[in-house]
Amino acid sequence: MRKRALIAEIISLSQATVHTWDPLSGVYRLMKANELKHMPVLGTDEQVCGVISRSDIKRLGFGYKYEQIEDIELGMFDMLQAGQVMATNPPIVSSRTTVMEASQLLNDTDLVALPVVDNGKAIGVIDIHEIIRFLLAG
Repeated sequence: MRKRALIAEIISLSQATVHTWDPLSGVYRLMKANELKHMPVLGTDEQVCGVISRSDIKRLGFGYKYEQIEDIELGMFDMLQAGQVMATNPPIVSSRTTVMEASQLLNDTDLVALPVVDNGKAIGVIDIHEIIRFLLAG
């Protein structure tokens, strides 16, 4: 059954992370350049302490679309840091977590993405959209 599959089969692997003190303008640029919707946020101990999304950032600013290109006014975001906007202390899953377990955590926490950590290192993010696409494909 697909819900017993491991999220290792579907996660978006990315070594990209940000820190709580990184300015939002830089976080947004990094996410956009790497085509990421979510990123793990690391604290001073280099451990995951949050997750941030492009939607979180866009909600704060003047996001707009023109010619099918998404953009945002970033000027004021030099004053804000990732730690001020991120979802704090999200449940952390590993690549060995099942799709069902990840789905249950997302449902229980009202989050749309969870950081994936293996051997103490952030390896990516799993989001609800990846899970839905995976389950529908089965």
